[in-house]
Amino acid sequence: MSVSAVALNAPAKVNLALHVTGRRADGYHLLDSIAVFAEIGDKITIAPAEALTLSVSGPFAQHAPGDASDLAFRAAEAFFAHTGISPAAAIAVEKNIPAGAGLGGGSADAAAVLLGLNRYFAAGVAAEELSAIGLALGADVPMCLQGRALRARGVGEEIERLDGWPRLPLVLVWPGQPVSTAEAFGSLARRDNPPLPAPPSSCAPSEVAGYLAHCRNDLEAPALKLCPDIGAVLDALRETHGCLIARMSGSGSACFGLYADAALAEAAAEQVAVAGPGWWVCATSAR
Repeated sequence: MSVSAVALNAPAKVNLALHVTGRRADGYHLLDSIAVFAEIGDKITIAPAEALTLSVSGPFAQHAPGDASDLAFRAAEAFFAHTGISPAAAIAVEKNIPAGAGLGGGSADAAAVLLGLNRYFAAGVAAEELSAIGLALGADVPMCLQGRALRARGVGEEIERLDGWPRLPLVLVWPGQPVSTAEAFGSLARRDNPPLPAPPSSCAPSEVAGYLAHCRNDLEAPALKLCPDIGAVLDALRETHGCLIARMSGSGSACFGLYADAALAEAAAEQVAVAGPGWWVCATSAR
């Protein structure tokens, strides 16, 4: 075991497209989704300790339970149970992205904890095993373990990496109101939608936008009913110069705008921040 701390990023997961294609007998929805991972995200630090502890800080610390119910803590417990290693580590989470925003914050934290503990203890747990541990915690965790552009099917466990995709300049906007994932799924008009068209293997941001124009986020309509401010965010993004496409991410309520370059994204973020002074606005990039 290393005696020094291990620090990892837990990047925000941005769903560029999300089709709900079915529902299993156990209630889990079947999805077909394109996800990318942003430079902005939470920070996870793992340090020596005599017991397993969790501390939470950062601008969105109040969004995390910070106790044994926290997904980061549960991920640590699952790792120690799987490996048989004595549960002793101080896990610190710096929350920089909001919860209930469709940006995968809790799942990203859980994935980073699994990766960090595996590195810290030199446990040698294979990627497939980590993915299985993660799937038991939540459908998004295996995707967050990848941390690169991907297509996910099934309940999120059937993952195909999109290695030829470029870094995408994005503006992320959260109107300040969370949306319940369960309520968004519960309000779906239908659950047997067609899957995504085949994604291009190599493309520029403009070509990504062209592809996404033929896709949807099936949760956007039900989320709009739960949080009408999503509509105002989308309108503000679409009014910015150079916005190639704007859409809600995941189950909402955060939305993204896609741009051809970082300068356009930065300028758009400034414009959107003026339009919604109470919104969380971030120009970033994702891959």
